[in-house]
Amino acid sequence: MELTDSLKKLLSETALQLKGAAKRRFMDQTVLELGYGGQTLAAQELGWNRTTIRKGICAPDLDGDDGR
Repeated sequence: MELTDSLKKLLSETALQLKGAAKRRFMDQTVLELGYGGQTLAAQELGWNRTTIRKGICAPDLDGDDGR
């Protein structure tokens, strides 16, 4: 999958506006929507830290679930 420049800009600007758990959750949802290889794609194309993305994936959901 290839990200367009406008989509890269939107995702990057949104991530910059968020802090803490909300930012990690946004990153988590984004890479899951990208599908297989989404974590790597986000790291390469958006400059997102893969450790931060993993924290979002493993973090408990706001509704009380224990992560995935």
